[in-house]
Amino acid sequence: MFRRVSVSFLVAVAVTPSCAPVRAVPAPQLSPPAVTTVLPANTPGLVLVNATPAVWSEVDRFNPLPESLRTPLKIPFLPAKIDFTQHIQPWLGDEVAIALVPTAGSIERSVLQTLDASAVLLAPIKDRDRFDTFLNKFKATRGKPEVEREYKGITILQWTAPAEDKPSKPEPDSTTRRIQPLPTGQSTQPHSLLLPWTVASVSQGKVVKPAPLPKATPPEPSTPTEAEPAVPDPSEFSKPRGLAIALLPGNIAIAVQADTLEDLIDARSENTPLAQNPLFQRTLRHSQTGRSLLMGYGDVAKIAKFVLAIAKAAPSSAELFGFPTFSEGQLRSLTKLYDTADAHIWLQPEGLRSQSNFYYTTPQPDKATILSPDANQLLTRLPATTYLSANSRNFKRQWQTALDSVQDDLPNQLAIASLRNSFRKATGLDPEKDVISWMDGEYALFFFPTTGGLFNYFYNKLNLGVGLMIQTSDRPAAEAALKKLDQFVKAQAKGEVAIVPRRIKGQPIVSWEGKEKGKVISILSHGWVDDKTLLLTTGVQPMATLNPKPYLPLDRNYTFQTATASFPIPNEGYYYINMGATLSFFYNLLLPSVPEIYASYVQEAQRIVGSVRSISTSNSTTAQAERMDGLWVLTPVKQPK
Repeated sequence: MFRRVSVSFLVAVAVTPSCAPVRAVPAPQLSPPAVTTVLPANTPGLVLVNATPAVWSEVDRFNPLPESLRTPLKIPFLPAKIDFTQHIQPWLGDEVAIALVPTAGSIERSVLQTLDASAVLLAPIKDRDRFDTFLNKFKATRGKPEVEREYKGITILQWTAPAEDKPSKPEPDSTTRRIQPLPTGQSTQPHSLLLPWTVASVSQGKVVKPAPLPKATPPEPSTPTEAEPAVPDPSEFSKPRGLAIALLPGNIAIAVQADTLEDLIDARSENTPLAQNPLFQRTLRHSQTGRSLLMGYGDVAKIAKFVLAIAKAAPSSAELFGFPTFSEGQLRSLTKLYDTADAHIWLQPEGLRSQSNFYYTTPQPDKATILSPDANQLLTRLPATTYLSANSRNFKRQWQTALDSVQDDLPNQLAIASLRNSFRKATGLDPEKDVISWMDGEYALFFFPTTGGLFNYFYNKLNLGVGLMIQTSDRPAAEAALKKLDQFVKAQAKGEVAIVPRRIKGQPIVSWEGKEKGKVISILSHGWVDDKTLLLTTGVQPMATLNPKPYLPLDRNYTFQTATASFPIPNEGYYYINMGATLSFFYNLLLPSVPEIYASYVQEAQRIVGSVRSISTSNSTTAQAERMDGLWVLTPVKQPK
């Protein structure tokens, strides 16, 4: 949906509905989180966790996860004897931050290279006496720190990792200060600091010990070749590692290594606080800041450099964890277009709501979403029982925008050229001249329940239809492309597929038909549902339920209305999943074949997944930013009578 791929370590998924379009509401004047007065203004990015128990108690209004799946909010390497409610919550302030630490400005050649070397956790101390009690218990439980020293007036405590887990010390060079690369073959993923941090235990008020990872069966001895990528060992994620703590004024900072904390101390002494950064203040002014469970902020240029540094240093095995890869050209275009990104996640009556913004470096009024009186009108032609739909408009313009964005990006240009080639071979059509040139109206791709057609041909219980609806202002060009496509398919099929004109309720359509054991099978059909709207479906029978209109349209469906009512207007369209209908489809299709011994696991999975009623997103653009809104509509807990 976004016109460009946006880089930020912040990801927001989820959004909530109301009964009216979202309008700009002045944000209350809030004091900046205490931890942002400690972080320097040039902080590349951070995630703020609202640690206020009252905010998290609202989560329990919805169908809760079982205790065994609630990963706790815990300080990395926290001994089991430390209880969150008893030892941490009494002194903990309202916001906890996980941040990337910039190197001090005087150290020009230092660069963020790994999450281990760059990430820090900051927690505010609201009760110093109780914190001192906690720290004494921590020392007694973990053991006294190997090193306790002063750095520029700040006390730093250090615990080293067990001997078998200590990374080998690299040879110093002229370009790197203190930051140590990972051992050969070790993943650069955030396994040591970021992964253990989740937010569930804030509402629970206690720490739950995570279940141990299953031991893998040792492989047969073999001699790996140089071409074989190293497979990460899952046990690495749970191994204890080194730990360093800095006792800052009013805050505690935790990192994997003391050098990271020194960088933080250096950077804060050379910069104004992050709380005074105008770009970060824009994030704080968001109308939902005060009630956000999570809030994220990132400087796109700094994050881009960080991502590129990690990508260059990452072993090939990192791709096993979905590690993103970006070319320098992609990152350069991103930093030219955007300055910062932020995200907020909060609760509304319907469920979990989120919004992320990617702010332009300079205003882009020509990119702003235009208010149209007939926007999203294709939703009146989609069936209310739709499992999944994605709709937008003017694919012709969106395609051109995508081409413009990769002018200086050779890898993406080659990928697009390959895509054009594949499309020509598969359809006999030139994608831009024959198809995209007339796709200037709305379009929608959707999945819906139906019988007959292509999927029923493969499996008689697979009652699924797929539809593509496209509006155009140039119907003759569209009809010419369809005719060319029909002729191409007929020639390629060599008599096995016939192109047959038919009628549905008086409307002319074209059906692609073959024969199976003497029975005629319609595998695809296309026709016009009005003068400017083309419909393609997986066969004549699915077409019959949609042409000219479904009995009950999607826009009048309560689940869809709930999922989208609170999204900004104007917008570029919606992505929508009806989870209840979709899960029912899969249950009917798959559950009969599940062995009885797995029944209890299946029931628990159904309870958890079934608590999500719908998932929806929408994107829109103003002169200042690109925005994505999302909502997970959740099932509320049944209250006792």
